[in-house]
Formats: sequence, structure tokens, C-alpha cells
Amino acid sequence: MKYLLSTQGETKFYYVKSEQESPTLYFSFLPQFAAQLKETQKGIVYLGDNFILGLIGAAAQDDLTAELEKVCKESSSKPVKSVKKNQVKFDYKIKGKKPVVTKEITQFSITGAGFSLEKVEEVLKKFNVAEMD
Repeated sequence: MKYLLSTQGETKFYYVKSEQESPTLYFSFLPQFAAQLKETQKGIVYLGDNFILGLIGAAAQDDLTAELEKVCKESSSKPVKSVKKNQVKFDYKIKGKKPVVTKEITQFSITGAGFSLEKVEEVLKKFNVAEMD
């Protein structure tokens, strides 16, 4: 994440192909970066064979999420579940530290099985989401 937050240039959104079998890891650590992503108007998308999870520091990413959901439904061997939120809450595990809620941001997840990562990557590139090395 430090790399993403420190990048300069026109590219603001990146994706990473994940080796994880589920998005659980990303759900737990991404929300702590929500405020920074919003402030810098950057975003990150993690994708695997059975999930796509993104946190984008800009609201109303409806076109991107709709197209991703569509290509996932076309290739998934299981029913596709899609969730999109316009705010993220990060709850510190430190006693006395209040949770941070970041609004006007896009967090989304799409789950299923057997996604065509080639088609998913085509959609991401169409929306100027570059692969992170």
C-alpha cells in the first residue's frame, strides 16, 4: 500500500492478481487506508479466481463495478454475489481509539467461482486501472 500511496503520475487506480483463496485478508487490512486513498483519489483492486475486492478513493464508481459484475456472471460456475458500499469504517483494535468512517468512497466485492481473469483485466484496463508490479 505504501507504494500505491506514494506513486506519482496520471495513473491513480491499480490492480493486483492475488494468490489468496478468499478476500478475507483484504477485508481486514484495506479499510485502514480508506482515508488516505480518498485524500489522494487513488484506488486498489485485488482479484483472484473467485473474488474481486476493491477500495477506490472516489465515489460513484457504478460503471466499473457494473461491468466487472457482468463479466463475472458470464464466467462464474457459482452464483455471483456483489456488494458495494459508499463508506468504509475502520475500527482500531486499541482500547479508547474511536473508529474512523470514510464517506464518499467506493468499496466493492464480487464473489463467485472460476472468473475469467482475462475478461476482468480487460474491464479494469478500459477504466484505466493499471496492473501493479
